[in-house]
Amino acid sequence: MKNLPAEVRNKAVEIANALLAGTDMPEGIAIATATSRAKDWAANRGKETESHSPDTRSTDVKQHGEDRYVIPYHGDQWAVKKERTEKVEKVFDTKADAVALGRREAKEANAALTIQKKTGKLQKRTSYNPNKRARKQS
Repeated sequence: MKNLPAEVRNKAVEIANALLAGTDMPEGIAIATATSRAKDWAANRGKETESHSPDTRSTDVKQHGEDRYVIPYHGDQWAVKKERTEKVEKVFDTKADAVALGRREAKEANAALTIQKKTGKLQKRTSYNPNKRARKQS
């Protein structure tokens, strides 16, 4: 958090405090979540999300606002759309085809893929940000 601009850092602290007060979330997860949400908050307002000090380096390679969504579309079709856009990118007859394109685009953008059920409820969300380490499989 020390490498964030002051305004973003203050927002991250505010969000982290709210998360810790309102839930039994572990502190480390609350800090990571708050930092990500604060960066999203700043990006949505056209503010700097990284410090430009020569002593710091960015570890967040995700370009905010490029997440992909697989959504139900007009009856039995499925569509892929980008975050913060109204229009869909492409429409498919099968959910599998839509998921394949959404996954490929999310990986290329270091973003996340959110897949919805036919009802519009969340089915699965996967982050393809390379800075997030995969869980060890036993």
